Amino acid sequence: MTCLSLLTRRGVSLVSLLLCASRLVGQESAGAFKNLQVLPRDVSRDRLNEVMLDNLLGLGLPRLQGEGCLFCHVGTMEQPRSQWDYASDAKPMKQKARVMMAMVQSINQDFLARLATRIDTGHRVSCHTCHAGRTDPRPLPTVIKAAYTAGGVDSAAARYRTLRSRYFGRDAYDFRIGALGAVAQELADGGSLDDAIALAALERDTYPDSSVAVRSWMRLTLERTLNRDGVDATLAGLDRIRPQLGADVVTPTLLDVLGWRVFRQDRRVEAMAIIRRNHAMFPEEYIPTESLAFMLDETGDRAGALRLLEQWLERNPDHQRARRLLLNLRGGFPGPHGTEPLPVVRDAGTG
Repeated sequence: MTCLSLLTRRGVSLVSLLLCASRLVGQESAGAFKNLQVLPRDVSRDRLNEVMLDNLLGLGLPRLQGEGCLFCHVGTMEQPRSQWDYASDAKPMKQKARVMMAMVQSINQDFLARLATRIDTGHRVSCHTCHAGRTDPRPLPTVIKAAYTAGGVDSAAARYRTLRSRYFGRDAYDFRIGALGAVAQELADGGSLDDAIALAALERDTYPDSSVAVRSWMRLTLERTLNRDGVDATLAGLDRIRPQLGADVVTPTLLDVLGWRVFRQDRRVEAMAIIRRNHAMFPEEYIPTESLAFMLDETGDRAGALRLLEQWLERNPDHQRARRLLLNLRGGFPGPHGTEPLPVVRDAGTG
């Protein structure tokens, strides 16, 4: 495939075409290129330009006047390109590029070729498969966490804003709601709750109409209040602001997730209070019922768990998930941590 056909297929600009046609000035014929270690030594100029352009596109490097070539090659924009040292290995990035190119070749030639059935046998892995138009192929949460580790929450927030301003609407990063919340949750798990709340607040402010973003921030805020003021004050505070938050934010998952987080911290009394309140708030929702049944069983009240499920099934006799859970509880499989056998309890309405 020639550079022209490649650019026509991809809809690349005329500037890129000129770049492709003139990249390696002074190396006119096949076999004239120096220090090739991944590509064949007799590679044609068109093929070499095609590969280099694919690298530029995959990493989102600027194509104007060959500027992106300097990511790997030695030269400056103040020099004529005929004076650039394409053969030099002085830049470490060129060594990385060779390894990546060899990896891509191996995937396409050695691994994809082994697949017995493929949807599209012509599809090949390229730089864009992982890089998606950026030089750093790491996913957004990893990049934000690295910025936090290096410079704290302000650095992480600034990095998020910069990346979103540059890449939002492209396929480079996944800016969907929850990406930043995942980092916030990881920080909370590590004990940095204030910083976690700050990042969750950034996502909330970025997507003010998203109940998911608001709920993620609210859950972390409730956890901080719980740690500082106790469970009674936390639940009372939620009662006060619940009308302002609205039903889209205060769903059964809000307190359910908080309750189990606290439970895993071995704060069982507080966890039980939270799960009970959630059940009281949503008595006709199954998830609060299931969680309360599990927690009753985990804290030694298996009979209470069975009664709760039996009452649910009296109101919802066709609920298969609840019926399976009830049978598992009766059979001695109460939950993820239960080990002791359960007594056989007669199902409601059966002889």
